[in-house]
Amino acid sequence: MENFNTVNSSLLLAAIFTPILVGLILLIGRNLPRSFATGFALTAFTLPALITIWFFLPCAEAYGSVTQYRQTNIWGFCFGLNGISLPLIAMTALVGLAAGIKALDQEVESRNSYLGLILFMLGGTLGVFGTNNIIGFYFFHEFALIPTFVLTLFWGGEGRRSAAMQMAIYLTVGAMLSLAGIVIAMQTVGLGIEDATFEQLFLAFHQSQLPLPAATTALTLFGFGTLASLFPFHSWAAPGYSAAPTPVSMIHAGALKKFGLYGIIMIVAATMKIGTGTLSHWFLWCAVANVFIVGLICFGQRDLKQMLSWSSVAHMGPIFVGIWVCATQGVAEGLDAAIFLMVAHGLSCAALFLLANAVRTRTGTYRFDELGGLARHTPILSAFFIAATMASIGLPGFGNFWGELGVFLSLRNQPFILQVFVVSTIVISAIYALRAVASVFFGKVSSTIEARQAYAPIADLNGVERTATIILLGASLVIGFIPSLITNYTNPEAKALARIAQLKPFKAVPVQESQIK
Repeated sequence: MENFNTVNSSLLLAAIFTPILVGLILLIGRNLPRSFATGFALTAFTLPALITIWFFLPCAEAYGSVTQYRQTNIWGFCFGLNGISLPLIAMTALVGLAAGIKALDQEVESRNSYLGLILFMLGGTLGVFGTNNIIGFYFFHEFALIPTFVLTLFWGGEGRRSAAMQMAIYLTVGAMLSLAGIVIAMQTVGLGIEDATFEQLFLAFHQSQLPLPAATTALTLFGFGTLASLFPFHSWAAPGYSAAPTPVSMIHAGALKKFGLYGIIMIVAATMKIGTGTLSHWFLWCAVANVFIVGLICFGQRDLKQMLSWSSVAHMGPIFVGIWVCATQGVAEGLDAAIFLMVAHGLSCAALFLLANAVRTRTGTYRFDELGGLARHTPILSAFFIAATMASIGLPGFGNFWGELGVFLSLRNQPFILQVFVVSTIVISAIYALRAVASVFFGKVSSTIEARQAYAPIADLNGVERTATIILLGASLVIGFIPSLITNYTNPEAKALARIAQLKPFKAVPVQESQIK
């Protein structure tokens, strides 16, 4: 396996650790001057985005492949990227930049501490996708979760205490269950946990004849599923996103939640073989429940941010189905589309949370019955919100379109009823999303809006909010018109996992490490 070139490896480490170091400085220097703290934080939010964009440029390849793991350990962790993690870390950096721009525009108590914790959260999330070490994978996830709880508890909105507690319980239990399953798997094949990587775990099982109990695979699968809001382990997500500060909702729902999906792909699907038996069916119908049942829950919401929070859970359904069809049926297009949708969803979801907060800032409410007719006062906000909604439901031109279309096409040989359930996600999401747009921006003007407009004119999006939104929707349009930016990296990985899915469980075969970089 080729070594990660010094230039690219150094840039990756800078992208991960710059937010963490700057966040630490802001936490220690809570009394730093506002202008200095703002400039310092903006640099830390911007640098990872610039670095990850560099990785996609042709000139970056002149310094060595950016999708080759580097075999140099730092603090016992091995850092590098593969064809799955590269698009995810780039999406995380862009979402983090938009969230950081929004955070810098907010007036909050203990502002330096607030910014420092958000930078910790961003750095931890980048580390999740930037390490090949399994313990490092978990370390960075927990490193990102702790500031998530603190930010929600102290800077969140209504119901923040119960939401933070619920998130803490669910996400801690989910992480511990999946880690327990991985530890049991390692012990089964005699692999030490201290320096184990995704490749080592994979090779240890596929070069041995040792079976893995279904209970261990289920423990790992549903542990990761809890972190990614797989039905019925999803109930923490909507209250948590609704109560959290907007930048936290953007990073968590857009990027950090993908930890669970990434774990399912890299460990459960590639190594533990979920293609046979009852577990495969349970996973499928839980995924379908995300699509259909949670989608129906969105119909009943009367609060804009609550609806978006539940919608984020519902949109995990097609991603789970795409992973399932690749891991169980050997259809590479399913995983390819699922990864694409993970990236596109992160961008559109973050944009919607950002714009919903803009509605709340101007009207003082998220409730549909207290909103209406905003389009006449905020035409730019209305246009951006409609664009983000179109992206979310898969309008051609945005990245979500290719992900959803790919998942549907990967099911062409599956039972018709399954195809109907999955296709229903477009119909269901279009209905509740467009109904929300009609109610908020084009509905009858409420007395709340009239009173607020009489007191002070309702302003449109400011320059900061426009910049953050353009970053997210612009990136979605770029991958929507040039999907090869993502698929050039994900296709080889998806095809390798599809081939693995068709092998007999744990049969000793000559698998090359490059297949699962």
